[in-house]
Amino acid sequence: MRRALRQGVLVGASVFAASGAGAAPPTPLKTAHDLAVAHAAWPQGRSWIEANKAGAGQLVIPVLNRCLPKSPEDELTAFSIYLRLSQKGRILEVVTDLDAALGRCMTHEAREIQLPEAPREDFWIQVNLAAGL
Repeated sequence: MRRALRQGVLVGASVFAASGAGAAPPTPLKTAHDLAVAHAAWPQGRSWIEANKAGAGQLVIPVLNRCLPKSPEDELTAFSIYLRLSQKGRILEVVTDLDAALGRCMTHEAREIQLPEAPREDFWIQVNLAAGL
């Protein structure tokens, strides 16, 4: 009986973890912004950003295009996105100053983008973009 109960608890825990219920909530916009500013002020962060920010912006444009509905009549709107990078240069999270749904879509779509190795884990950068919204 105990063994069956233990197996049931393990299966239940696995289903709970796989459902995403234990996933971390998205980073608040202010936190992402503040960390991007702090990392840009850090000498190693500033060097990385100077060398790689333009390339990062170019790589996320197709991601943005996949996440935005196509509408040629929309006005061009400037906005910022904040990228949280792994030390290996993978995009772990995208936070936008437009809306959370766009950030979630971009986070999902950007998972395969490879950037140069970042100076630290959870390295945040700000990228300014414009799109028809």
